Amino acid sequence: MIAALLNAPVAVVPVLTGPIQALLALAPWLLATLFGGLLWLFRPRVMWLGVKLLWRVKLSVLAVAAVLAGGYALWAAYGPGFSSRGAVATVEKGEDWPLFRGGPARTGCVDDGLEPVRPKLAWMWKDGGTAIFSSPAVVGNRVHVTTALTGLFGKGRILCFDADTGELVWETAPPGFQATFSSPVVSGDRLVCGEGLHFTKNARVVCVDLADRRQGKILWTYRTKSHVECTPVIHEGRVYVGAGDDGYYCFELEPDETGAARVVWHTGGENYPDAETSLIVHEGLVYAGLGRGGQAICVLDAATGKEIKRMATDYPVFSPPAIAEGKLFVGMGAGDYVYRAEELDQKPAGAVWCIDLASLEPVWKYPVGRTVLGAVAVRGGRVYFGARDGVLHCLDTDGRLVGKWNAYAPIVTGPAVTERLVCVVTDAGVLYALDRQTLEPRWEFPVSSGPLLFSSPAVARGRVYLGTEHDGLLAVGEPGAWSDEPKIPVWPAPLGGPQRCGAADDSSLPELGAMHWQYPADQTGETDIAAVVAPPAVVDGRLFVALAMPIGDEGRRGGLVAIAPKSEADEPPTPDWVYETDLPVIRSPLVCGDRLLLTHGTLQGEVRRLFARKRSTGGPRWSKRVASPATGAVSCAEREIFAQLTANTLSCFDPLGQDVWSQEVGRMDHPPATVGQLVVAAASDPPALTVLDRPTGKILWKGPLAAKPTAAPFAGNEMILVPTASGFEARNTTNGRPVSDWRREGGGVSAEFFVGQNVIAYISVDGELTLLSRKSGKRLGKVPGALPGFAPLPCRERLLYLADGAIMAVTFDETGFTGAPQQWADTSWLGKPTTSMTLSGGAVYVGMEGWGLVRWGAE
Repeated sequence: MIAALLNAPVAVVPVLTGPIQALLALAPWLLATLFGGLLWLFRPRVMWLGVKLLWRVKLSVLAVAAVLAGGYALWAAYGPGFSSRGAVATVEKGEDWPLFRGGPARTGCVDDGLEPVRPKLAWMWKDGGTAIFSSPAVVGNRVHVTTALTGLFGKGRILCFDADTGELVWETAPPGFQATFSSPVVSGDRLVCGEGLHFTKNARVVCVDLADRRQGKILWTYRTKSHVECTPVIHEGRVYVGAGDDGYYCFELEPDETGAARVVWHTGGENYPDAETSLIVHEGLVYAGLGRGGQAICVLDAATGKEIKRMATDYPVFSPPAIAEGKLFVGMGAGDYVYRAEELDQKPAGAVWCIDLASLEPVWKYPVGRTVLGAVAVRGGRVYFGARDGVLHCLDTDGRLVGKWNAYAPIVTGPAVTERLVCVVTDAGVLYALDRQTLEPRWEFPVSSGPLLFSSPAVARGRVYLGTEHDGLLAVGEPGAWSDEPKIPVWPAPLGGPQRCGAADDSSLPELGAMHWQYPADQTGETDIAAVVAPPAVVDGRLFVALAMPIGDEGRRGGLVAIAPKSEADEPPTPDWVYETDLPVIRSPLVCGDRLLLTHGTLQGEVRRLFARKRSTGGPRWSKRVASPATGAVSCAEREIFAQLTANTLSCFDPLGQDVWSQEVGRMDHPPATVGQLVVAAASDPPALTVLDRPTGKILWKGPLAAKPTAAPFAGNEMILVPTASGFEARNTTNGRPVSDWRREGGGVSAEFFVGQNVIAYISVDGELTLLSRKSGKRLGKVPGALPGFAPLPCRERLLYLADGAIMAVTFDETGFTGAPQQWADTSWLGKPTTSMTLSGGAVYVGMEGWGLVRWGAE
């Protein structure tokens, strides 16, 4: 199935080349050394000294032998390769997942009434070098996958996770279990999967016990003469599976009295070459597709394995057949999982066939521009499938086109289809949730920065579960019920506020970054112009970029542009729209629903204004004058806008620009924050902290600050953090009193900061990336060499920060930094940074002197 993977330019196996060559070069020396050592050990005098030594330490030897015997007893009890982490949570029983994608319609969905209504990374499990090519099987509150450990030995494992928390419940593998593509299937207390990738020989079929107190124990294995990339089917107490060039097997699900596998029948590989495609069993018949060596759809008797019919196809069949409404649906095409058709000297083409189950004759054939590899999914009278051309197709069951959606990136996996959504992942590493009826995107989420996304998404418990090659296993989505009122998009403050700190999504980044493009197009490092001096706002993957541009002798002008960057673009993008202003825009734009908010001008006596523009087109909505010497500091929420438009006064407006309330709070250099029904304003002159009632503007409490704020405050339910040049001031949200048990460690704060669930990260005035405990304020670690005045950028388990001539990255967790800083991107050949970084769609955006806004991402 992963054809010719050994020669693939991007795949798992090429990482073996270097280590193997090194070992081969050292082999003669290693053999000579080993032989010489053995000769020395078997000299009579050496053997006699060894016996005397063992007699002197006989008690220790006996103790070690007892420990080893106990270890062997545990090994015998639980089976080879078994490792239980304990029941993370009580096992919830659920519907079986007895075949690939869960059921014959291949929807990849558990209909439990919950939908992933919004994109959110619920949890992620990642183990260095471990790829997950298999598709998850979700049963109750357990998620099962198989793995492929990239590297010299290519090992594999079978893993079970808690579906809600992502904690590893148990792992298992028979001895020598190899890197695996086959997905697990579950029926009752039994899990079955295959072993190996395309180059594996003598791979096994493996059955695992899931019964209480035996979860993860290997029940039986059976060694075939080829690879078992095929995902098995458990049907009426039997297991059906393809074994590559060793044909098809049928086993009894339960072993014999000795614990050995029981083969019911076997069809030889000479008649069924490339038997890799996942099967389906229906009403006594087995339906199977043959790949490049066979190129056919075969129908076998489930009881005997006898062939009932063989239908030659136009292309190899790698797409698992689906059954619904008395019909069989199957995809095919000229390419495979690794190579496009052209790389195999084939003309790009594909198709989906519909076959009547009664007559076993094709009813219709739907041509597709490229190969269909993922399973076809059928739900509600509609047929959904993706293809290598990047298009998701929707047909009715009579073969008529209902709609298409173009992802502009190959789709090699099957979609998961729920009551309301079609969830599909592309080879570019983006997971999309589309409306099932209209195919309009509801949301999108970057899941991986690397290639080889062979794992089809599975939806259950209001989340999407998905494996990746480089980013492990992810659970994405916020469970909930759909509402007729859509969620209002908000980018409430510069960098999105402290809890985002520039991260518009939870997308991953490659290990190393490369420059993609810069905007504006004419900013190519030939001047020292700072065309972009404020980080962009990001909503739904679209960038809203503030410009501060000198135009001839007319003085400084500026504007706002909307950019929808394409992941494959390598040249400056063309804006969706441009709004020019007569003064530079030096503050970040904000988003409040369909309103874009921007303030232009500086504090040098210019006539400045706060503008509200239409987010989709840039068209006018309303504007308000910013009276001198007011700072024009602005923040927003879903239905409110807070701004200082007159000296010392904070005003609240609705999205239509109508006044709600005004209150004197002092001069604000930075925008206010909100939490619940409170508005928190940190003033610089005089330094003071004011908390107001959000609906009315009434002052609830006010207190002095020891120093001027250096960025906007963070407002939490229990604690407010105000950054200053001497450190954070922590105040009780309810009464404004200092939090007595919160330490003030780490030094002054130079710019915006990140507030995570357990940690706070910022760049100190001394140029140190500093990590604090959110609960106590204790300093957990520091890294020197950061540029003051810029914010760190959180990206899953890493923090990125700007240094002299580089973007650096360091890993962290709730205990501190977990690795040494590494250079993520070389910026020494560019100008100085002019903005903090923003993350969106697996790319980093940062303003650079002479270059404007620069995009960095995968090379």
